[in-house]
Amino acid sequence: MTMDGQDFKIQTNVKEEKDVKSALVGINQDLKEEALAKKAAGLGLDYVNLLLTPINPDYLRVLPREQAEEGQCIIYVRIGKKVKIAMVDPDNPKTRAILEALKQQEYTVFPALMTEESFRYGLSLYDLHRIREQKEIENIVDENTLDVYEKEIQNLTTLSEKMKSCSTEEGLNLILVGAYKTGASDIHIDPSEKTVYLRFRIDGVIQNITELDTKLYEQILTQIKYNAKMRLNVSHLPQDGRTFFTINKNKIDVRISTLPTEFGETVVMRLLDKRKGVLDFSALGYEGQPLENLETAIKKSHGMILVTGPTGSGKTTTLYAILNKLNKPENKIVTLEDPIEYHLENISQSQVNEKVGYDFATGLRAIIRQDPDIIMVGEIRDLETAEIAAQAALTGHIVLSTLHTNTAVDSIPRLINMGLKPFMIAPAINALIAQRLVRMVCSKCHIERPLSKEERKDISDVFQLFPQNHMNIPQRIVQAKATGCEYCSHTGYRGQMAIAEVLLVTDDIKDMIFRGASPTELYQQVRKNGFMTMREYGIIQAVQGKTTLEEIYRVATN
Repeated sequence: MTMDGQDFKIQTNVKEEKDVKSALVGINQDLKEEALAKKAAGLGLDYVNLLLTPINPDYLRVLPREQAEEGQCIIYVRIGKKVKIAMVDPDNPKTRAILEALKQQEYTVFPALMTEESFRYGLSLYDLHRIREQKEIENIVDENTLDVYEKEIQNLTTLSEKMKSCSTEEGLNLILVGAYKTGASDIHIDPSEKTVYLRFRIDGVIQNITELDTKLYEQILTQIKYNAKMRLNVSHLPQDGRTFFTINKNKIDVRISTLPTEFGETVVMRLLDKRKGVLDFSALGYEGQPLENLETAIKKSHGMILVTGPTGSGKTTTLYAILNKLNKPENKIVTLEDPIEYHLENISQSQVNEKVGYDFATGLRAIIRQDPDIIMVGEIRDLETAEIAAQAALTGHIVLSTLHTNTAVDSIPRLINMGLKPFMIAPAINALIAQRLVRMVCSKCHIERPLSKEERKDISDVFQLFPQNHMNIPQRIVQAKATGCEYCSHTGYRGQMAIAEVLLVTDDIKDMIFRGASPTELYQQVRKNGFMTMREYGIIQAVQGKTTLEEIYRVATN
């Protein structure tokens, strides 16, 4: 008998509750209630009138409707593993079986007597609030179901049509499977004044999917909150949670965030597919000078490597690729993350929890005492973390971390603005990496197009700075144009790659940092040393037909 851990839908209808109560309360009801109260006292039991007792629909989920009906009992209070259960007949064998089953599930049970009218009212709440037992979502999305969905959800267009006619039961599953099928990284559910928008982030760009009925949105929101162990009755505060679903034995973690807005709670769900694993540098998009500089940096025995860029630029993925390269038996690697996105073999991974005071600075101090060779800190957010990381790099550790800046050179003034002294920055840093993610042009539908005068000049400038044989630049220069087909969900793009700049902090740069050189002076010097910018690297990738110049100009403005 399974009573806990079920999935339900909840929708309140106050008017219907009042109508049911009115129908059940007769002229003689008060006399019946008084008689039952005396009987309960004689038996040493509590008495309850559910018609006068507010019941949170969430309490009903402990006991499925069918069992409540058979045993003629209703759970009307729940606090943790303590429940109050109202029953019509304490001698009913099915009632006794339910009480015993609850105790076996480690519930502390407080029984009470109720009238038949109270029972019928309590039972009606299951239907009035649309609370029905369902299988857990990870069991719904099985191989057979996925096969059906895959035939129906070929791209964003077909998913949109399917969502318009789906039931509540299908709604959340279609959203999750549709996101999985179309390769989305994030699901956005955004209520507005008149409708609710469902959108997916695919290859870094938000795509509109469909509009949801408000009632369906409310039911799906309740289901999401329940799966993620969020508080169902809280809608005025942000909440965070985590759940997962399983497709063909492949576990997909889902990180969930809700935020109250003027027209309801907006929901963002991030999908983390662990099956994808950790990519190597070439799969990420590194080649030529950026790859050579990166491989040079990670060969050093100590020092700091910082990966910079805005949110969603693939910084953590690049850090994982570096860790994967350094993951050897002779190295002890410890990471401090928020959150842990992918689990790595033979690496000790720790997740910060600022609610209990376990932040990056505190965790980093503890990691140093673990005798590591390589340390990865998810992000340098403050001076304290920066100082500890720099000190670790200066005392024989390889330290990997991320920073929010626009370019590699900008990382130096960013650290100084945090309060880190130049005499610590200069000897501690080995390399600075800045990157963005661009969409790769669809291999099935792209066509060639002529180059504009401005584009030809951009390409010519890059070729003059970086010889043709250095980056495998093709002899015939063409430019791909994204068109759109079924394979790419009519976006013209499928997949992402990194465009990056990797700055090796050589002795002359260290000396300039130590002397307090300005960002402009630093940039001029690294350019003399042959430094390639993200934009230049991206133009070369576009010339090779991997992406488009439009994508490069979109994410790399200079």
